[in-house]
Amino acid sequence: MVTVRKRTLKVLTLLVLFIFLTSFFLNYSHTTVATTWFPKQMVVELSENFKKFMKYAHRPCTCARCIGQQKVSPWFDERFNRSMQPLLTAQNALLEEDTYGWWLRLQREKQPNNLNDTIKELFQVVPGNVDPLLEKKSGGCRRCAVVGNSGNLRESWYGAQIDGHDFVLSTYVPVPAKIKVKKNKILIYHPAFIKYVFDNWLQGHGRYPSTGILSVIFSLHICDEVDLYGFGADSKGNWHHYWENNPSAGAFRKTGVHDGDFESNVTATLASINKIRIFKGR
Repeated sequence: MVTVRKRTLKVLTLLVLFIFLTSFFLNYSHTTVATTWFPKQMVVELSENFKKFMKYAHRPCTCARCIGQQKVSPWFDERFNRSMQPLLTAQNALLEEDTYGWWLRLQREKQPNNLNDTIKELFQVVPGNVDPLLEKKSGGCRRCAVVGNSGNLRESWYGAQIDGHDFVLSTYVPVPAKIKVKKNKILIYHPAFIKYVFDNWLQGHGRYPSTGILSVIFSLHICDEVDLYGFGADSKGNWHHYWENNPSAGAFRKTGVHDGDFESNVTATLASINKIRIFKGR
């Protein structure tokens, strides 16, 4: 008798759980359920709603769009290496052989110093730890603005909008000969990260990545949402810097150092798959 009651209780419990889950998933779909009983249709709806629920539950952030979300774009998944460490630290300072050789070829020095020794000396001057603010936590929503130096920034009035982000990465100010800054505020791109951008994202176009595209890919690794300002051509299709008076300038295209067209295609593709947004200004 006791055994029968226990079995009955288990059956009732499972039945109540099934009814609860059925009600939950049908309500989750926000669709009107027909009064007629269609078991096959209900199974299909439950299956689809369960997939949606699990997809939402595994989102890497709480933003409207999450850069780190996988299986949204095969193109992105092929290029994005989530294990890549963008910044150089005392813990990851030893360069692998392929990165070491690539970096030395960029310098074109006949008798270069030992790069690993130079990095050791570097961390005797500046701290070798990453700023904890850059450590992205799961479940949050970090919004970043990356500001380039395109002529489309002029009179665009994006200032307040840019300032509304959690982080602002600006590359539009020329670096002066001397900088007065606290040591713990200095962050250094890892040479392996620069090579990763060159190999994975630029596929060998140009000699090495521009500051702009490095900032974009860097932001993909530390942010949940990324908005770009001051990138690409202006409304007339001209490529130039915002401080120049020659709107038709395009001399940088002839240097071969950076492939501006290919880099622009990368950012345009990122925007087309909703990984970033591009504000084109004027």
